[in-house]
Amino acid sequence: MVRKLAVQPLLFASPVYWPDRNELDTAGKTLAGMLEAMDAPTSLMRPARIVAGDAGLDDALSSLGGALPLLVPLSGGVQKRMLAAADAASESLLWSFFPNDGIYGEKERETVLRIVSRNALPAVADVWGTIRGRGGRVTKVYHGDSWLAAAKDLAAAHRVRNTRILLVGYTQEWVVSASVDTRKMERMLGISSVHIGLEELFAEFEACRKDSAPASLAREFAQGARACLEPNIEQIEHAFRMYRALKNLLARYGCNALAISCFSLAKTLGVTACVALSMLNDEPETVAACEGDLDAAVSMAVGKAVTGIPVFMGNPVYNLDNTLDIVHCTSPRKLVSGNNQPYEIRSHHETGLSVSQRVEVEGTLDATIFRVGGEFRKAVLFEAPLLSNPRLDTCRTQFRFGLKSWEACFDAMLGCHHMVVFGRHGDALARFMKDRLGMDVALL
Repeated sequence: MVRKLAVQPLLFASPVYWPDRNELDTAGKTLAGMLEAMDAPTSLMRPARIVAGDAGLDDALSSLGGALPLLVPLSGGVQKRMLAAADAASESLLWSFFPNDGIYGEKERETVLRIVSRNALPAVADVWGTIRGRGGRVTKVYHGDSWLAAAKDLAAAHRVRNTRILLVGYTQEWVVSASVDTRKMERMLGISSVHIGLEELFAEFEACRKDSAPASLAREFAQGARACLEPNIEQIEHAFRMYRALKNLLARYGCNALAISCFSLAKTLGVTACVALSMLNDEPETVAACEGDLDAAVSMAVGKAVTGIPVFMGNPVYNLDNTLDIVHCTSPRKLVSGNNQPYEIRSHHETGLSVSQRVEVEGTLDATIFRVGGEFRKAVLFEAPLLSNPRLDTCRTQFRFGLKSWEACFDAMLGCHHMVVFGRHGDALARFMKDRLGMDVALL
């Protein structure tokens, strides 16, 4: 079971500086109210606790229960207790005060001035330098915006660490650039996995025969399309039966990500997973990669954790006119908002079987293109404007992007499948991959 992300504010005070407990409680209440208001958009913080001695420290540490401590010094003389709290967690946050910069209300500023006058800022400097000197992870927080940035980073890291990939079948033999070392993936990134054979999926697909949901989903899918070319309604229902089967298996094994040997699936059942993967990638908590590409699944998990946006994986086609086409049959439909992009219902390109979709993105938009590779040690990213949605004889969804230099992007490639997330997220993704995941990152 995934433990909920939580942050525990701990307000450290020395009786030497706060001999009057009532005065300390009043200051603590003001600080707690400030933190509570700041946390309103995220709801990650527990109620603040005052730590005023060794007994208070023991009680605070015993109640952490996996929460990350937010260390708030209310005076000097508290450094050792703050470090003990930091040592009790995988990482911590450290609050600092800026009394001269107009970032507090009048009542808050009066309290902050009292705290600062009791040598809280030297404690901040001591603790910050010591934790970082020991190689620990600590994030500074000092006002609402800094807290929201820290909370977003913590949530993304928590989501990546709690990714569990269901591997259905094996990586397709032609995907030679992707890692197959799930133990290394878990050791380096905290992403776990479970492997099942295609036979279990076949059985689940058959078990979903009496499920009424695929028929209604298929009708809704068909009615929302601009056009339906090759598939008939029965094939569309089978595609959504595959979606239900995969959903059931994800729930059965407690997984929130998928990598599937989809070509092997098509050969046996005559049904592809294109629509199923599209649907799963549109869901807020799930990612799904085809061809059993583990690197792509990891890339998509990281991309969605950081941006909150569905990620499209596709084949790259570099062109000498400094453009790049990224094409595949599994595109999500909610690529730029919570609403579906325009789409056509098509067959799967390579096999001519089953159902896929051509999704189009209209307007002038930028996208971030990226991939994790090199046995999870490297990442390459670049931003590019969307130029058009070509209609070539290739995979159904087709996006053309403009590049500064096709050769620079080509030379930096880590493998076949490239991930696309719409919006300018290069800096945020690169920082997260480098700082949180320890990757060697090239932001072109």
